[in-house]
Amino acid sequence: MVGGKMSGLLLGLIGGGVSGLATTLGGAPILIKDSKIGKILKNINMDFVTGLMLSAAAFSLIWPAYERVYFSAERSFQLLIVSFALVGGVIFIKSVGKFLEYLLRHNENARENKKAMLFVIAMMVHNFPEGLASGASMTLPGSQGVSLLSAIAMQNVPEGFTTALSFITLGVNPVMAFFGNMLTGVVELVGGIIGGYMSSQIDGVLPILMAFAGGAMMSVVLGELADKLKEGSYRFLMKPSFLSGMALVIIFNNL
Repeated sequence: MVGGKMSGLLLGLIGGGVSGLATTLGGAPILIKDSKIGKILKNINMDFVTGLMLSAAAFSLIWPAYERVYFSAERSFQLLIVSFALVGGVIFIKSVGKFLEYLLRHNENARENKKAMLFVIAMMVHNFPEGLASGASMTLPGSQGVSLLSAIAMQNVPEGFTTALSFITLGVNPVMAFFGNMLTGVVELVGGIIGGYMSSQIDGVLPILMAFAGGAMMSVVLGELADKLKEGSYRFLMKPSFLSGMALVIIFNNL
């Protein structure tokens, strides 16, 4: 176990803190006033993070959720619960989308605002079970926990920048966008503390939260991909940045 005799609460605080800090640091470039630098970062980041999020939803949330319950004593029941959670995540995001369409029906920029707000909400939903995993990872033996926490932190840096950009799309100034992104990192900190403290009892809860978050994230990312494909941007799927984002999660998951 990482940290020897350190309490689960403290280990969770460390794990969630590292994960949340990575998210916060990821949003820091939004404060750069050079518009050319910001534009370059945005173009690179959006392609990369789309691939990253798609891969993370599939291989870091949904697949592990099913894998955890597949070998449980009550496999059939647990698989059903996880499947309901997955569908629940999709329904949640779709419902939020419909609600935002209603709120923004008279707004000329409603479509872009809706996408940005959906992304921010999806990140909030995604960050809590990710925080749980960060906290629980610190209680894993040897390098296994460090590897998992490193993968989550690496993933959170570009996600943090994209979340900050989503706040900008909503009309928030860069400083407030940075602090808004920081709040999404606080969600991971809270999840980390809970994950560390309840690591010995969390097996029955964590797969459900992971599946719910995976469904929410997958719904948002596939919606974004569908829009690009409708516009005829098929080459997007072959962009090195998009493929690199997908590959990075797979590589870290197999360290």
